[in-house]
Amino acid sequence: MEYNSNRVPLKISEYGRSVQELVDYAKSIENVKEKQEYFDEIIELILRMKVSGKKSAEYKEKVWRHIFKIGNYELDGVIMPNGEIPTAKEINFKPPKVDYPTSEKKFRHYGHNVQSLIKKAIEMEDGPKKDDFIVVIASFMKLAYKTWNPEHYMNESMVRLDLDTLSGGKLSIPKDAVLDNSDNVSIRKKKSSYLTQSNPKQNKKRRKRKP
Repeated sequence: MEYNSNRVPLKISEYGRSVQELVDYAKSIENVKEKQEYFDEIIELILRMKVSGKKSAEYKEKVWRHIFKIGNYELDGVIMPNGEIPTAKEINFKPPKVDYPTSEKKFRHYGHNVQSLIKKAIEMEDGPKKDDFIVVIASFMKLAYKTWNPEHYMNESMVRLDLDTLSGGKLSIPKDAVLDNSDNVSIRKKKSSYLTQSNPKQNKKRRKRKP
């Protein structure tokens, strides 16, 4: 009895040992035309074994690339239907690792967009337009902090301090500015709608009183 541990390891276990043996045999065919036809038959065989939802052109191309990998990219004379000849370097290419930003670790509750807005505000010319933009940024910072940690008390002095830190001391909120707390607005709307729904009779009386 022959055990799998004594056999050649499978390149892609998804296709099984039979497909790998077919590929190994097809590689030994000397006639290029006959070899190409044999590999075409292997591809069709794999596609017939798969469900109907995996017979798209994209999946067929994927199978072709896997067959080249199973054959160690030594399918001399064989090409894909689109004219490509995959190589080991192309298949095994891995994109460079993208590191997480470290500059925002301390103020991650404000989000990356706030950092971008602050940079844009620094580049603006001094004036009312810039002051209004700073107030909008600070208002969003206040809302973001309350959303991230609703149980923690948040006052405007904390927002002013964080904005000064994030901008490197280049931005400051106008002293007379009032930060818009939009979550309170939504609460007032919910309360008013709740009162209207809970007192339908009173609501009808109000409608009758209208001229």
